[in-house]
Amino acid sequence: MAVTTESASTGALSEPVEQMTLKRRAFTFVERFSLPLAFIVVILAFSLLLPDTFATWNNALAILDQAAPLIVMASGLIVVLVMKEFDLSIGAVAGASAAVSVTLMSYHGVSSSVAILAGIGTGLLVGFANGILVARVGIPSFIATLATGSLLAGLELAIANTTIFEGLGDLYLQLTSGSVFGLPMAFVVAIVFATILGVILRKTVFGRHASAIGDNAVAARLVGLPVDRDRIIAFTVSGGAAALAGVLLTSRAMSFYPGPGNGLMLPAYAAAFLSLSLGQGWRFNIGGTVLGVVFLGAITTGLTMLNQPPWVAAVVQGLVLLTTVMALARRQARR
Repeated sequence: MAVTTESASTGALSEPVEQMTLKRRAFTFVERFSLPLAFIVVILAFSLLLPDTFATWNNALAILDQAAPLIVMASGLIVVLVMKEFDLSIGAVAGASAAVSVTLMSYHGVSSSVAILAGIGTGLLVGFANGILVARVGIPSFIATLATGSLLAGLELAIANTTIFEGLGDLYLQLTSGSVFGLPMAFVVAIVFATILGVILRKTVFGRHASAIGDNAVAARLVGLPVDRDRIIAFTVSGGAAALAGVLLTSRAMSFYPGPGNGLMLPAYAAAFLSLSLGQGWRFNIGGTVLGVVFLGAITTGLTMLNQPPWVAAVVQGLVLLTTVMALARRQARR
């Protein structure tokens, strides 16, 4: 009789335990795949609301094409964020670098290839300067990059303060024209760039150093890692990526216009922080960032097709960033 009672009580206890285990597994699944799930929900919602316009292959290609510059910029930003640093100059770097490229072609007759290299070189130089200010001078990255971004915004206007739509070379325009395997050329360029950075972060010594520095910079320095050098490299990569994003922006627009990168910084950070919610560990990653960019692009496109004013998309991007940061803070508090 005692055995029967014990068995019954054990069964009664095991049922809540199993339920808790199932709930925990379900929560873990949702947490790990919240970004893909949210992406699917958004696509389904807009497809139901706009079946004749949003749910088309041409619209999907347009979203990917528009996402290309942001994918490049956000992928470069990830290299800095992995080290727990910030780069607030990326929007200004994109604008100044594009101004350098376009003015060289339009006003000085420079070839497209040289102009592209000059624009990207400008971004690399600014990124290197940011790295020196942070790693060598010791200025917090938030302040250093905010200052250089403000400086670059002024220099951009000094270089080109008006719209320029003449003199752009064929190679420059071909960066975002045509397609490869049915996908927009700009998107293919962005994916190749993001893939290279993803491999570097996951498979190389630099990538391992970056993760170690982000986890504990003091400990990384104590064990002999080149913390200052790797920080300089990270900011240089971020600057070069922002410059390439500016080149892609003006190539797609077939013109230069003042402040082409001004609207990219917030969505770049939003996409980067969205990558935290993909996979285990809540770490910044390139794959999640690319999906985050396309996710935000789908939202923006859907809202535009619903005739919503532009500020609505900006508010949504801000809310996405805020929600992700709050989730990260709560996760860290539970540790």
